[in-house]
Amino acid sequence: MRGGGRLGLTVVAAVTVLWMLPLARLVTVSLRDGGLDNYGEVVAQQGLGRYLLNSAVVTLGAVLLVLVLGSVAAFAFSKLRFPGRNALYVLVLSGLMIPVAAILVPLTQIETTLGWQNTYQGLSVPYAALALPFALVILRNTYDGLPDELLEAAVVDGASTWKAFRRVYLPLTTPALVMVGIWTFLNSWNEFLLALMFMVSPEMRTVTVVPASFQLEFFVDVPKIFAALVLIQLPVVLLYALMQRTFERGLTAGAIK
Repeated sequence: MRGGGRLGLTVVAAVTVLWMLPLARLVTVSLRDGGLDNYGEVVAQQGLGRYLLNSAVVTLGAVLLVLVLGSVAAFAFSKLRFPGRNALYVLVLSGLMIPVAAILVPLTQIETTLGWQNTYQGLSVPYAALALPFALVILRNTYDGLPDELLEAAVVDGASTWKAFRRVYLPLTTPALVMVGIWTFLNSWNEFLLALMFMVSPEMRTVTVVPASFQLEFFVDVPKIFAALVLIQLPVVLLYALMQRTFERGLTAGAIK
């Protein structure tokens, strides 16, 4: 192995160790004193299972909305021609520049008007809206990389535009769809501010809000706080570990025409 290769491996190993140290510390502290009983006590006494379910429902709802709306919109912006297409695309992409805190007040007013506070759609819809601009960038670039002749051939064979989208184009974008789905899942699962504002009822809280209550109730019981943090991050780590290669392929497919 050349010197440059060894240097690269050394740098990668050093970065990996730096990233793994906090995780190792998190797990080690969570096992102090009571060991695995800390996890059992957190789940049993604090209803963490309910919070995990809430987060799963909200997150999966957001992922489904992003995949459906993002795919249709990306196909339309890429393959169809209609007035104001570019202006509308730029308008949607402007959402990438808007921080959540800047739209918190109007979002709260909308949630109150619709009666969506303490409901799953009250988080799933905002999460999907915030994720759509980035998803649209990735998916449109993916569609741009597919030849227009596929649509023309499908129409010549008697297929409608909608059928050509579903039967021809959509299956070819699977890696990008998986990447967008994972990215939306990670961001929705870890979101804190909107969950804190819109899920006021204790039984509707998501899992990211739980450590805040642990710090009040278990402020001297650090292992239980860390055990809760491990349980919160476990689904995210497992999902990324299982889908890492597909995630990378999807990111490359959406980033390069």
